[in-house]
Amino acid sequence: MHINRRTAIRQLFIISAGAAVLPACINDKKPKASAFSNLPITTKDEDMMEALAATIIPTTDTPGAKEVAAHRFALRMVNDLGKKEQREQFVRGLKQFQDKVQKQYGKAYEKCTAQEQEKIVAAAIAAKDAGDDAAFFFDTFKHLTIQAFTSSEYYLTKVEIYKLVPGKYISSVKV
Repeated sequence: MHINRRTAIRQLFIISAGAAVLPACINDKKPKASAFSNLPITTKDEDMMEALAATIIPTTDTPGAKEVAAHRFALRMVNDLGKKEQREQFVRGLKQFQDKVQKQYGKAYEKCTAQEQEKIVAAAIAAKDAGDDAAFFFDTFKHLTIQAFTSSEYYLTKVEIYKLVPGKYISSVKV
């Protein structure tokens, strides 16, 4: 069999590119949620916060927090506008919140049933004055989730109709 130089170089390039890409394909760990450069969170953390937002404002016959991506708004606000100490406390609180749920229910928040998730949220609301990082995380996340939902396009066009300028403009009225 005769192989020319161009074919050999092309095959070598394909093999080396495959070897370079292979480690990324077999990585078991979920990567950091790269959109939030100041928050060391994983996509698993983001999935948990999506489920938490869906419990805070559930989907009924109208869209809920999940459909308007309220958790991403909350993360963006903490990532971009939070001071370093607040971001650190938020992440510590996230870990504490997850640890409490794991200890109490033996599974992650997003794996809990809807009734268990409602109990967890009710307990977190009741413990809002606990002063720990988990309470700070929940209060901050709940506030930002509500803010995201009430400023979403759906809410401002279907629920609370937003008018840019109230009234109407009449150009022929003398001042």
